[in-house]
Amino acid sequence: MPEQDWRSWIVVGALFVTLFLIWGPVNASGVFFLPVIKHFGWSRTLLSSMVATAPLAAGVSGPGAGWLIDRIGARKVMIPGAALVALGYFGLSRANSPPAFLVCFVIIGVGITASTIIPTALVIAKNFTARKGLALGMAFSGIPLGGTAITILANHVVVGYGFRAGYLAMATPIVFIAVPLLLLYLPGRSADENPARQTATISSSTLPGLEVSEAIRTRSFWMIAAAELLFALAGVGLRVHLVPFLVGAGYSQTSAAELFGVMFLFSALGAFLAGVPGDRFGGRRTLVAVYVAAAAGIATLFGATHLAMMAIFLLLFGLVRETPVVLLQMVIAESMGIRRLGAILGLQGIFTTIGFAAGPVLAGRIYDSTGSYSAALGVFIAMAIISAIAISACLPLKEQRHRLRLAEAAAA
Repeated sequence: MPEQDWRSWIVVGALFVTLFLIWGPVNASGVFFLPVIKHFGWSRTLLSSMVATAPLAAGVSGPGAGWLIDRIGARKVMIPGAALVALGYFGLSRANSPPAFLVCFVIIGVGITASTIIPTALVIAKNFTARKGLALGMAFSGIPLGGTAITILANHVVVGYGFRAGYLAMATPIVFIAVPLLLLYLPGRSADENPARQTATISSSTLPGLEVSEAIRTRSFWMIAAAELLFALAGVGLRVHLVPFLVGAGYSQTSAAELFGVMFLFSALGAFLAGVPGDRFGGRRTLVAVYVAAAAGIATLFGATHLAMMAIFLLLFGLVRETPVVLLQMVIAESMGIRRLGAILGLQGIFTTIGFAAGPVLAGRIYDSTGSYSAALGVFIAMAIISAIAISACLPLKEQRHRLRLAEAAAA
């Protein structure tokens, strides 16, 4: 493998570590919930509302972050973004009031958008032509793996030293590991900053793809948006309510939590492997298969009282739960190109954020109305199937361009 290729894989490693250290604390947020409530005497509703501002801020800032990344490069956005996340967790370790917590969660949300999914996808898209899917899978597997490892670390620190030390422990590795790695290895827009790949220095205007104004007029943009919204609703709604569902099915709290942890491990494996079929068969075909497998996996929960059905659930749904975050980048690149990939990812992130926020609420309301999660499972299965249909309706970039020209000619 040429030296340039080795340098590109080192960049992937740096991105993996960054996602591991930044998304790990996000997935470990439940560890802090009860200790913070006990210390301040706040209601669960109050703390939940403050925590929810982080994904809300992430979604709102997504289009701006994507636009900025397209124009000044990922390096100049990602490094300050990681520093913001660390600053937010350091602030939480010192905060003593709801307004202070609120501000810290907003800072964390903005920093996450600027330093993780959007810039990671853009860096890999511009540095890889072959094996792009493998590179995406390797980098994004840091999200579920970080969730598993950092949750264990956070729980150990919080139990032993309190939630303030726990928040400080979340910030420290970002400052001393993630930020230095990004400074050392993340490609800049100048060849003098990192000569690993010449494609990293190409002007965005010369890259293949559509402008944002063109992309939002395509069928593919809205089909992808529909899939992102619906699968985020189903995936996050199921994830948040899985443990109480399993307890209601007869499992102990400990067994339900252990099964939940196993699902995270399967998700890490699935995210790592997702890019391999994506490279071979294309992102669109692979993602359609992923959504169908997710629907089948959710359906097995109707037999959750049997361990064999739970094993099938973990295999089917667990393996594919995190793969859309990898494959959607490929689908967008196939259908709309990479010229304005950052801005398009930012716009698509709005739909994902809506799904993240609404999914748990939807499942909770269905349970409160019916006394069962059965109807919610049926809704989630339908959402996964509709997502598969939406992605299958996406068109390749060449066909999208042709349709746009026909529409412009007809208008003229």
